Amino acid sequence: MADFQISGITSGIDWGEIIDQMISNRRTVQVQWLETKETINSRAYLYSELVAGLGGLKSSLDPLVLESTFLGKTAEVTPLSGIEAPLSVKVSPEASIASLDIDVSSVAKNHRVAGDRVEDISSPLGLSGSFSLSVGDSETTVEIAAGNSLSDVADAINEAAATSAGEGFAPAMTARILDNTLVISSSVTGADFGLTVFGDDDNVLQGLGVWNVGGSGEFSRILQEPVDAVFEMDGLEITRSSNSIDDLLEGVTFEIASEGSARVDISLDAGSAVESVRTMTEAYNEVMDWVNVRLSEKKVDEPQSDLERRRGLLNGDPLLWNCKNNLRGITGQFRPLSNGESRLLSFAGISTESVDYGKSGKLQFDETAFMEAMLEDPGSVMEVIQSFAAEMKTFTEGMISRSTISIGGTTAKKGRIYSQIDTLERQSLDIDRRVANFEARLEMERASLEALYSNMESRIAMISKQASYITSLSQLGNYGSGSDS
Repeated sequence: MADFQISGITSGIDWGEIIDQMISNRRTVQVQWLETKETINSRAYLYSELVAGLGGLKSSLDPLVLESTFLGKTAEVTPLSGIEAPLSVKVSPEASIASLDIDVSSVAKNHRVAGDRVEDISSPLGLSGSFSLSVGDSETTVEIAAGNSLSDVADAINEAAATSAGEGFAPAMTARILDNTLVISSSVTGADFGLTVFGDDDNVLQGLGVWNVGGSGEFSRILQEPVDAVFEMDGLEITRSSNSIDDLLEGVTFEIASEGSARVDISLDAGSAVESVRTMTEAYNEVMDWVNVRLSEKKVDEPQSDLERRRGLLNGDPLLWNCKNNLRGITGQFRPLSNGESRLLSFAGISTESVDYGKSGKLQFDETAFMEAMLEDPGSVMEVIQSFAAEMKTFTEGMISRSTISIGGTTAKKGRIYSQIDTLERQSLDIDRRVANFEARLEMERASLEALYSNMESRIAMISKQASYITSLSQLGNYGSGSDS
């Protein structure tokens, strides 16, 4: 439908239709521009897919640069007496592989004493004054008023112990009420960390039934004596004040729970290493599959979807060839070891697929070969894979980094793929600006044509009016001549 509604009332010519057709013919060049833009955007989309793939590969490399992935240890505890093991074991990568026989004869315990039972823990005791208790080097002095109840005494002990310990430190003792009875416990296990009374001049502890001043003085009710943990490890008797022991073997912590004997086997834990290498191999192959497909696929002559329109756009693309060559180069290099030797990734069970003479560049992971190498020389396996992972991370970062660098007074993306995507996006914006400018020029041309044809229609109307006037005069003249005759 014509935008310019001059239907040629006088001339009978549809000027609007003529103008629309002229403008439409001028827009033909825009079709090529928009097709070019669609191709540019499709290429940018494909490069973004490659960024995602390389990003996944880069993330899969993170565990491979950690020592703990390859040198992790696990401890298996087998009870030799009873159903439950008398201890648990935690190990770090620093632990050495070992097999240990452990026989626990005593579990470390804290000191626990009690006073007399009362009928009402909220009633005033009628005791006043102070008393002092110690655990090891920590001393606590407690003040009691005559109106305090047994519950108040327990609170006073806890507050005084917390104050003596200082902010951020655990109090040396705690107090609580059980069955209307005051129970005081040391917070630390071991024979050297029992409760000691070093001051009860006001006989408050005696009044509570905790302390007996008869003879040399002693606790009235001892619920549990403070004792050390005692156990034998491979025949050697060991004593510790705590049930948590981390100073016997590097990277090993023993947690004693009960008396009894057990066998502790510390071995290499290669599970995380196997899973990490497998995940990396899968991520690597996904990238290589994608690159191989894009490099070889053909264009679709009459595409019916976005997927078909993207096919073949990166056929033979130099950036993809460079990516594939670098990936293959990194996986095929000899890796120097700290012992002066050098090894290929195949030493760790990682090699290029032999299918199609290895042209695909994809990797295969032989878990059996990997485990054999780990059992023989886990340190060298770690060095080989860590060297590979570090170089691969550097390469992927160089391809997909979004950080910017300054070049000749301007900035550009550091990553090669993002730099290419930026270039394509600028080309797409340039086409948008070109189309917008062209549309502005077309509107100016339309306005000029509308003015031109409007003027022409006006002149035709004037000429038509003049012709009609002349015709009228001619008819009047003919009429006058007829009357004279």
